[in-house]
Amino acid sequence: LVPLSLKKQEKQLVVSLKVIHLQPTTRVTMQWCGVLLLAVLVAVPVFGQFPPEDWEWPDRRIENNQDLQALQCKHTCKDVRALKRRMREMEARVLALEDAAQAPPTGLLKTLQLEGRVRELEQLLLKANKLSLEQEVIKPEDNQGTDPSVFTSCAELKYNGYTESGTYTIDPDHSNYGVEPFQVFCDMTSDNNTGITVIGHDSEERLLVNGWETAGSYSKDITYSGASMEQITALIKASQSCRQFLKYECFSSAIHGRIVDIDVTYASWESRQGDKMDYWGGASPGSGKCACGETGTCARANPRCNCDVNDKRWRADEGFLTDKTTLPVSRLNFGDTGHEWEQGYHTLGKLECSGYKQ
Repeated sequence: LVPLSLKKQEKQLVVSLKVIHLQPTTRVTMQWCGVLLLAVLVAVPVFGQFPPEDWEWPDRRIENNQDLQALQCKHTCKDVRALKRRMREMEARVLALEDAAQAPPTGLLKTLQLEGRVRELEQLLLKANKLSLEQEVIKPEDNQGTDPSVFTSCAELKYNGYTESGTYTIDPDHSNYGVEPFQVFCDMTSDNNTGITVIGHDSEERLLVNGWETAGSYSKDITYSGASMEQITALIKASQSCRQFLKYECFSSAIHGRIVDIDVTYASWESRQGDKMDYWGGASPGSGKCACGETGTCARANPRCNCDVNDKRWRADEGFLTDKTTLPVSRLNFGDTGHEWEQGYHTLGKLECSGYKQ
């Protein structure tokens, strides 16, 4: 007797064989599939890697929106950019064709362009002329004497009939390439024969000197009003004579002195070139004296200055500086006022120039 379990196994085997038993056409198809699979397995190592490195698996997960955009743009963005660029080129051509269709003939177009350019140049020329008229200083020839701003000095103004004192504009070098014209006060009444050109400064008042013992330790720079040193120099050269008043009132304060047999100049003034001058108003240049020293009239027969007596009395030395090569005064220096009883006052007048070189 065959066990029941064996009979069941036999039936299952028969069924399996029936399933495996296929039609001849099906067997041939499977054989060709096997051949193709074998060919693929052989070709992949020979011709390259499979799958390629840049292969995008269909089930690849998109991490974020940027990855999604990059994936979407990979094969389309380049074509879109090229298309947009082409569209812009076409639009530019269309606009150019429209402009060409509306433009007048070539000769007329050039004429209109030239006329527009001429109008622009005319406007620029008018603007330039307007600025030139506002800024230009008129300088007629020497034989023209109608405008007071072109004369070299107040003396020349008075010679040409201007007799009223006041502020005038002068041009001392009377040339187009020298100093600029500047304003001065003209005194037309003090001297019947000539006009006097007057230039003021910031140190005309009587100023105290006290507490400065060392020679020249007190210093006062002079700033002139309305004119530079170059303009003032041009005026001096154009004038026949110039002068400037200088005065020092002293109480036990000397202009010149001696310390252990050494000559010391306590007070001095400086020329426009910055050189220290040891002579005082009313004396000759280089003399080292004051006016009284020139005339022999100094107090107590002092050979140089009244202040050099250096006693406890108020004295003074004063006079006009007249050397055109050194005027105007650019600085004042004083000393010998260190003790409480020593003091002085200095006064510097305006620069005055008269006459003119014809």
